[in-house]
Formats: sequence, structure tokens, C-alpha cells
Amino acid sequence: MISSLVWHETRSFFRTPIAAGFTVAMPLLMAVIVGAAVGNQVVEPRTGVRVMQFVIPVMAVFGVAQGCFGALAIHLADLRDRGWLKRLRGTPVPAWAVLAGLVGASLMIAAATVAVLLAVGVVFYDLQMVWRTLPALLVTLLLGAFCFTALGFAVVALVRSAAAVQLLGIGLLLALAFISDIILIGARLPAWLDIVGWVFPLRHLGNAVRDDLNPFLTGTGFYGDHLAVLAAWGIGGAAVAVWRFRWERPQARTTTARTARGGLPRRQGRPAPWRLLAGQAGHAVIRLRRDLSTAFFTVILPVLLLALISLIFGEARVSGVRLPVFMLAAMITYTVGVASYVNIAEAVAGDRERGVLKRLTGTPIPRWAYHAGNLTTALLVTLATATVLALVAALGYDVTIEPAMIPGLLAAIVLGSACFAVFGALVVAFVTKQQTANAITLGTFLPLAFVSDVFVIGGELPGVLRAIGDVFPLKHVSHALLAVLDPAGRPWPLMDLAVVAAWTLAGVAVLALKKGR
Repeated sequence: MISSLVWHETRSFFRTPIAAGFTVAMPLLMAVIVGAAVGNQVVEPRTGVRVMQFVIPVMAVFGVAQGCFGALAIHLADLRDRGWLKRLRGTPVPAWAVLAGLVGASLMIAAATVAVLLAVGVVFYDLQMVWRTLPALLVTLLLGAFCFTALGFAVVALVRSAAAVQLLGIGLLLALAFISDIILIGARLPAWLDIVGWVFPLRHLGNAVRDDLNPFLTGTGFYGDHLAVLAAWGIGGAAVAVWRFRWERPQARTTTARTARGGLPRRQGRPAPWRLLAGQAGHAVIRLRRDLSTAFFTVILPVLLLALISLIFGEARVSGVRLPVFMLAAMITYTVGVASYVNIAEAVAGDRERGVLKRLTGTPIPRWAYHAGNLTTALLVTLATATVLALVAALGYDVTIEPAMIPGLLAAIVLGSACFAVFGALVVAFVTKQQTANAITLGTFLPLAFVSDVFVIGGELPGVLRAIGDVFPLKHVSHALLAVLDPAGRPWPLMDLAVVAAWTLAGVAVLALKKGR
């Protein structure tokens, strides 16, 4: 029975492109890009140990944590909110078997992620397996999987909304990865941030697994301090899950009904175009506000990345400017892409899948107002986030924002938003399901961000990856913003803006041909 449930849940996971991509493919992609940037030079000529010997293990740990914590919590909260857990409890299948099936599936996913990364490391990066520590490595990974699985159940037990669970499941894990030697490997953190990283279990699992695959160390590979922390977090998470877990979503608190407003008389006839646009934009803003995970990745994450990376590497210089200046341009570019490409494609594909667009044709609201409302919302969110980013950079890291820079910033943001909104519409035009649209937008945007001067990973990218970044518009939006923000002054980025405009026109032409068929 349990094996059948595990097999069913595992197949269901790998049939969800966004979940499988983020859990399995994302750590692999990050390992490949970091390997291309920092190289895989030999660290010790006598033993032949290479740089990636210390990168592959932490990427495998990130995959384990995402599969057993993030993906499990999101999936479990979704099952609960849709009532599937409640219906499963009413079947002859015992409750413990249902939960055991979910746990078993998360372990299978974690094992597959580790196996893929280790195999890629051995075949392509000369990763050396340390066989004497293999028992310790397996015990550490199993204990880590138990720890993060228990924490995933605890989050679902404590948090009522599936959107909030998604925010914690992915957002918290990403934030911890930056201060736990996972993404910024070997970074010298401020003392207080270093202490925060040691409190949580991700750093302990990462360090233990990396040390188990470190051929320079001696011993059996059992690190009692790291294992004790993982066990403590796992037991605590399991206790919270047993205490508070519910098979259905807790009811929201009821409030007294609002009295009907006697208010303004209804207007006769079709509203003015500006009123239609304002109404659709307001609806899109409300939807974004209610979707905590989307709000986190669009607004909070870029601010967090700017603050953390500038705090850790504040004295570095990138592309001829101080790192905080570079990060300001990069995080505005990130927000442009997420708000106008990822979010719009997800919203439109979801509305179409739920039949909203079909019902919209039976209302007085024209289709252009719906799409213009989404674009207006993306622009407003991008401008608001850019303002917050500029304030953080100016107040926290002495970045100067001159009034003369504002027109250039607005031109790059508006043109970039229009370009990526067109590409979001292209994705929706060629795919039918929301999950597929999410997989395509995230699967194209995140890799491009690593090769388009948006995410700093250290080291010079190979020529092939630089050439790929040069072709697409994301790097040109980033370079246009950086040229405007450079305190030393650069020529107006006409060429970069022209490339973005050309991509926009090409996308509009493809859309017109698609609709003309």
C-alpha cells in the first residue's frame, strides 16, 4: 500500500514541471553555471582534487532541502486547501499511510536529486567519491531529509494559507541558502549574520555533506555537532506537526458584513477607457497582494538580495562600479523580468485555464483593458520596487541617485517591461496550461539571469555564455540601467535600448502572425 502511494506521489511530482524543475534541475543548473564561472581547476596536483569537489555537495544539499521542505510543504498545503487530504482520510486507506506516502515520495525525490548531481559531478567534473565516509554520508543525508521533512509538515501545520506556505517553503529556503554557504560558498559574512546562519539546520547539513566528500579530511565522517542540530530541528518539527496538523484548512475568522453603501449612482453606458484600465489594474494589484509567494519573489527577494550581497561584498567592484550600484541595476532588471514576464504569463494562463477570459468576452470589458491592466500593474509594481531598492541602496550603501538619472531609469524600465510583457504573451499564446507556462518562464528567465549580469556568481563567464547573454534583451536592460546609474557618467545607452525595442517589435510581429492564423 505505502509503496503504491509513494510511487503515485513521485510520478505526480515529476509530472509538475515547475516543481521538478526547481527541485532537481535548478541545483544542477546552478552547479553548471558556477562551474563555468569559477572554473574547475585542480586544487591539489598530487591528489587531482578540483574546485567542483566542494560545489557539487552543497548543491545536492540544496536539492534535498527543497525536495523535503519546500516542495513537500507546498504540495501538502495544496492538497489540504483543495480538500483532497480530507477526502483521502474518508477512504479505507489509513491516515498514517497517506502521510507515509508523501514522506516516501519526498525521500525518493531527494535521493534522485543527490544521485543526479553526484553522477554529473563524477562524469563531468572529476568529483572523487570518498568511500570510507560513505556510511556517514548516507546517515547525514537521511537525517537531513528527516529534519527538513518534519519542518515541512510543521510549516503546513502552523500556516493556514497555501500561498503563505509557498512563500515560506521557497522564500525562506532561498534566504537561508545565501547565509548558509550554499549559494555564496566561502563568503565572509558579518558576525551577526554568520550566527544566524549557524542557528538553522541548512548550514549544518551543507557543511557535514561537504566534509564527507572532502578527501583532505580524515576520520569516518560522522560529525556529532552537525548531526545533533539536524536531529534537534527534526524532532522539534515533528512535535509541532503532531501537535497542530489539520487535515483541512482552518476556517478564516468571520467578520461582520459590511453595510451596503448608499453612495454614488451607477453610471450609464460603458465606462471611459481610463476607468476601464484603472479597474483592471486595481483588480490585478489586489490579486498580487493576495498572492504572498508572487509578492515575495517580485518585491521582497530583490530587496533582500541587494541588502545581503552588498553587505557581504560591499567593497567589491563589478563592471567598473561599486557592487551596490551594480546590484541596484541588476535587481531592478530582475523585477522588470519577473513582474512583466513571469507574473503576467502566470496570471493570464491561469485566467484562461479557469475560464475567466472566456467569461470576459460576455462582459462590456474589452480584452485590451484586461491586458493593459496587467501591464499597468507590472509597471506600478516595478516602479514601487525600484523606489524601495533605490532607498535601500542610497541610505544603506551610499549610492547616489541624481535627478538627471530618472528619465533614463524610466525609459529602461518602461521599455523593458513592454518587451517582457510581449514575451509573456507569447508564452501564453503557445501553451495551454498554467503550470507549463510557469515552467517555461522560470526555466528561461532564471538561466538568463545568471548569464545576463543580473545574478553575480563570481568569476568571468566563458565566451559562449557571454554570447548567449548578449543575444537576449535581459542583459541589455541591465546594461542600460547600469549606464544610467554609473556615477562616473556613461553615454546614453541607445544601443541597448534599441536591442530591447527590436525584441519587442519582433515579439509583437510573432503575436500578430499567431492571431492571424
